[in-house]
Amino acid sequence: MNILKAFFGTPQYISRTDTTADSRDPDPNDIWAFTDPDARETYEERGKLKELEHDIRFEVMRGEAWQSEELEYKREIRRLLKEGAIVDKGSYWFTSPFPTVYRAVQEGSLVVGGINYRFNAGDDIVFQCRMTRDMNNLESEPLLIAHLKPTKKAQLCGQMGGAMKGM
Repeated sequence: MNILKAFFGTPQYISRTDTTADSRDPDPNDIWAFTDPDARETYEERGKLKELEHDIRFEVMRGEAWQSEELEYKREIRRLLKEGAIVDKGSYWFTSPFPTVYRAVQEGSLVVGGINYRFNAGDDIVFQCRMTRDMNNLESEPLLIAHLKPTKKAQLCGQMGGAMKGM
């Protein structure tokens, strides 16, 4: 599921993303590295930015730095953006850290953790945090390639069953 970004009816609104074609290499200690700027701004406007920061640091990152495979995913997204193979879908994932959802505009692949993941034009690509992967018994690689449906319900990882509750 993904949350469509609000456009506020302004023609000058430009959707922002957690990764751009000219982004620098990701910092393993940057808690906001996988957070869509529009999602972060929404939490800030609601006075809940500290709550989101705590959730990312202790639920999503589990008190550690981002893992090498997670950073590799981010570098691959940057490469695909440079190549024009993917674009910002204009939405972000429904659970923290609320990463940007990207839409494939042509078929291609990305390599994360030594595994080659293929995608087709029209597929959505999004980061998956450790907790989501653990709860769904997914492979250890931090990505999901699917056709996502919109939702209006956002949640912090700490609100999910099996959460560490900030420990």
